[in-house]
Amino acid sequence: MNIVDLSIKRPVTVLMASLAIIIFGIMAYFSLPVSLSPETKTAIATVTTVYAGAGPQIVEAQLSKPIEDQVSSISDVDNITSYSMDNVSMVIIMFKDGKDENLAVQEVKDKVDAIMGELPEGIQKPSISKMDVAASTPIMRIIMEGDMAPAELYDIATTTVRDRISQAAGVGSVEISGGRKREIRVEFEKSAVFERFLPPAMAAGILAQANVELPGGNIMVDGQDIPVRFKGEFTSVEEIENLDVETAAGTFKLRQFADVSDTETVIRERTILVDKTRSLRSEDAVLLSIQKNPSANTVGVVDAITKQIPEIEKAAGGRIHLEVLSEDAGFIRSSVNDTLSSLILGIILTSLVLLLFLHDWRATIITAIAMPFSIIATFLVMQWMHISVNLLSLLGLSCAVGTLVANSVVVQENIFRYRQQGLDRSKAASVGTAEMVMAVLASTLTNIAVFIPLAGIGGPAGQMLIDFAYTIVISTVFSIIVSFTITPLLAARLLPATLKNKGPVNAAFEKFFHKLESLYASSLSAMLAKKRRCVLVVAAVFVLFAVSLALFSRIPVGSMPAGDSGKIDIAVELPQGSSLEMTASLLKNIEDKVAAYSEVDTIITNLGSLGSTNADVSVAAMAISLVPKAARNRSNADIAAAMLETLSGVPGAEIRITTPAEIIGTDAAVDIYIQGEDTAILQNLAEEIKRRAAAIPGVMNPAISAKAGKLELIFEPNRKQISADGLTVMDIAMSLRAAVDGIVAAVYREGGQEYDIRVKMKNDALTDIEDIRNIPVVSQKGIFPLSRYAHMSFAEGYNQIMRINKSRTVQFSAYALPGYDAGKVNFRVMEAVGKIEFPEGYGIAQSYEARVMEDALMGMIIALFTAILLVYMLLAAVLENLVQPIFIITTVPLSLIGVIFACLITGMMLDIISMIGIIMLVGIVVNSAILLLDYANQRKREGAGNRSAFVEAGQKKLKAILMSNIAIILGLLPMAMGMGESMVEVRQPMGIIIVGGVISSTVLTLWFIPALENIFTRRIKREA
Repeated sequence: MNIVDLSIKRPVTVLMASLAIIIFGIMAYFSLPVSLSPETKTAIATVTTVYAGAGPQIVEAQLSKPIEDQVSSISDVDNITSYSMDNVSMVIIMFKDGKDENLAVQEVKDKVDAIMGELPEGIQKPSISKMDVAASTPIMRIIMEGDMAPAELYDIATTTVRDRISQAAGVGSVEISGGRKREIRVEFEKSAVFERFLPPAMAAGILAQANVELPGGNIMVDGQDIPVRFKGEFTSVEEIENLDVETAAGTFKLRQFADVSDTETVIRERTILVDKTRSLRSEDAVLLSIQKNPSANTVGVVDAITKQIPEIEKAAGGRIHLEVLSEDAGFIRSSVNDTLSSLILGIILTSLVLLLFLHDWRATIITAIAMPFSIIATFLVMQWMHISVNLLSLLGLSCAVGTLVANSVVVQENIFRYRQQGLDRSKAASVGTAEMVMAVLASTLTNIAVFIPLAGIGGPAGQMLIDFAYTIVISTVFSIIVSFTITPLLAARLLPATLKNKGPVNAAFEKFFHKLESLYASSLSAMLAKKRRCVLVVAAVFVLFAVSLALFSRIPVGSMPAGDSGKIDIAVELPQGSSLEMTASLLKNIEDKVAAYSEVDTIITNLGSLGSTNADVSVAAMAISLVPKAARNRSNADIAAAMLETLSGVPGAEIRITTPAEIIGTDAAVDIYIQGEDTAILQNLAEEIKRRAAAIPGVMNPAISAKAGKLELIFEPNRKQISADGLTVMDIAMSLRAAVDGIVAAVYREGGQEYDIRVKMKNDALTDIEDIRNIPVVSQKGIFPLSRYAHMSFAEGYNQIMRINKSRTVQFSAYALPGYDAGKVNFRVMEAVGKIEFPEGYGIAQSYEARVMEDALMGMIIALFTAILLVYMLLAAVLENLVQPIFIITTVPLSLIGVIFACLITGMMLDIISMIGIIMLVGIVVNSAILLLDYANQRKREGAGNRSAFVEAGQKKLKAILMSNIAIILGLLPMAMGMGESMVEVRQPMGIIIVGGVISSTVLTLWFIPALENIFTRRIKREA
């Protein structure tokens, strides 16, 4: 007994098994993690080293280069990028796919530990960590306010608030920006140093030795083991002021030659909040940015933190207020709900197709029951495979809706045909289903086969597409099971025992459809009667295909689609050397212009930083949150373009406006590296590229990573004099640092918190170059100015030095204005770059992000051709024929005709996500040809001629072909129409592409396949 008959004869068993799967599937859905994009696992390790007071050149030579050389010998390293900046070296090591993240970090740690003795003294211990690209973007931003001193507010943020938020399940890290940190500062007058014979560097050592707390061991007293501890730490700021300091001129209190103040750290970064809804502007806001763990549920993390906010405020006695500025949970919920709504609407529309064609509400119920079963069962397998509910997994289910119903449609149509021939319900269900087993298997297996090559696409893009492919394959497998079990079971029980007379509407539709069948059969018969007519049909289709290919160049091409999440980023760079006050003044001007836009909700300005690799008082980043999409008429990209025009007249700054990518990759149309050894030459080449790119229409935000013009004051040691006076180069360097930046001599503890005690000279003691030259240095021979031991000179430096795989690099990037083809913009810029003569040893390389996207795109192309090959092999095995599968495969180019015209009509862009739609078409569009050829082959085996076999096949299978393809089109129609608010830009292109491809392939296949078969069959007979 086969599975079809078993399902018909054992309905209770099948229904109970199906019900169990549905129950567990629903339970699985509610337990699945929800996120915007799938989890990607790429091994990336970062080495961050702080070297206070060091410029980019020193950081590069003494930190970045040695670390690069050391970690480059680790196996499976794919890319090494280093950023050498003021005070900081950051080395990012990216590994090839398959490298274990934890092993990678441990190997990097071992390599760095091995050269710790070679790194300069005075550095902080390198911080080594793994980085997750998807989890590195904050999922939530919270502003903290309170009626208290800024330093106290900062303390509460870094302790109570951060600790409570960090305890929420799934929180990875909580970064705090803005605010003011408390610091105990000991500042010396220059005259006091000479009079008391005590420079800041020496005072720092004295303070460090006076602030000591050490265990002294244990003693036995009366049989008790008592620990001994020396408690010598400062207990108050007054105690620091009254510290006795012995100098060559006598013993004095520290306050007699230094000002000891309980103050705040020198501000080099500030965070400013503008909230239009509350009419609030906070100059020294404390911003908390929360990042989640890579595997955590974004929605769950945001909900957990949101619930904790009232408790945190209550625990602080109501002295603080936490306001959520932005969170990703709402956007993710909206994206998921929109996708689910499109999926449900697709199910309803496809069910109506059956009602229209089969004229029986029972058939609609069968589909309404069978189709959700495939989807709900998929959630159960998703749980087993650790696939989250995300944009791409739900997108896969949405795309599969039409395909899921197509199998049931084909089986039900055949069952109805046998009922009309007089068979009873059970017999019609058994015979009708069994007859379609081969055709359903062939068409469904082709749908599955096209996704196998996607598993071979590596990198983050490939990992993200896997979720999409898996959900489609899983749901499609369940659709086969449904078609051979639930569909015949329900048909045998629900279809009417006797066929009733059709109503007037159904009768009119049947009359129309019979005429359509007769018209199609007549046209098919007339075409097959003459070989010349078949040749003309085939030739006409090829001409249409050639025309569509000629129009292909007009379709915009991109890498990844950008969803409208309602965010805009503005980067501002002032000339090197600008002060924080100048930056703040200019940003206030920009802020006023941006806030004038009605679509703007909140603005967060971070003065002094453009991210972890570009921190300087001359730069600033502005994060803009727009009102919900339903409350505005323009997309974030259109608003960004308008803002760029508004801010183009702001003088004295370079302004870049972008919309952040919501999935992966970069939105930049051009992203390249200029590589060589001399930074000055690289800078000149980059400036020339920028100048030429700016003149190309459609180019927006051309920018280069390195900025020249930053003056540096260089001191080179007079080693002979240093040695003669009994000093070391380190003594001179520490004297310079102590005077200018200060030295953190010790830590002051109060209330369980630690605050730096910084020793330095007063700011008014260093007002010009001569003051710096005369910084006092104490030696065995007396006190002398710094100029005695070091030669001073000026040099032009850079804000950062970037190195890619050990080569100095300057990055150039540019974006495309809305309405311009990013692919064409890239081509024109690269064409302009190609006309520049590069010196020997200098050249252009793709950025890592661009290379990842190009590899993914190339992988998609390879996957497309591999899918076509697999479909051919599968069809050849099923049909036991080597020639007919070639005819079936020719329907794939027919679908491209519809794809190209659909893109041109709607203005859609081809990108990596929409490319999946083209790959899907390989498995979808062959179904019509399979139905035609399968039935025609049956008739030929029964003795019919080629012409009569195809005429009968066309007439008998026209309804099934139209029903299944219309079901696919209607299932994807909500997606193609762009219904919903969130991430429509990602879903819509795929829907349009599949709908366009199905329409053209359906129409053309009806005549093209019979014509091609007829031409080839006659040729074979003649050759025989």
